[in-house]
Amino acid sequence: MPSVTVMFSTSLDAALRQTAASCGRSTGDIVNTAVSQYLGWRDYEASTLAIRIGDIELDPGRRLVRKNSVPVRLTPTEFDLLHYLMMHAGLAMAHARILAAVWGAEYGSELEYLRTYVRQLRRKLEDDPAQPTYLLTDNCYGYRFAAATVDTKSAIDSRPAAAPSPIARNCASATNC
Repeated sequence: MPSVTVMFSTSLDAALRQTAASCGRSTGDIVNTAVSQYLGWRDYEASTLAIRIGDIELDPGRRLVRKNSVPVRLTPTEFDLLHYLMMHAGLAMAHARILAAVWGAEYGSELEYLRTYVRQLRRKLEDDPAQPTYLLTDNCYGYRFAAATVDTKSAIDSRPAAAPSPIARNCASATNC
């Protein structure tokens, strides 16, 4: 794992020291474990399983993405970003968390990278990139991939869950967030 500098407030540092003492571990060990779990999503066992939400299918083992059964060409970074968002489908993911997971902890403030790649993914995956149904914006917070809907008659419905109102989801303009 790369070297990462972590700064804590005084109260958080005190809580961290107390937790470390009660667990019989060093504060550094606890921080390293937390950072590894936070950034280690690619090592998670389920991260190798194929994911299908709506018309989008992602196969991490073969690094293949299809829309309506047609292969979609993605750059390695676009693939990693889509994989991360699809693994956390339905959950709002903060900009900094996505940047740290896909690009690394040192990129946590490079918001324009994230906006650029989301825009590129929308062009490749959405029917109408201006009105996305898969790659949704949570205003001034982050992004999320539409949640899969579970159909009790079959395994997974082939449509994404209903998107929130356009006011809540549409932040296409980078200047608004």
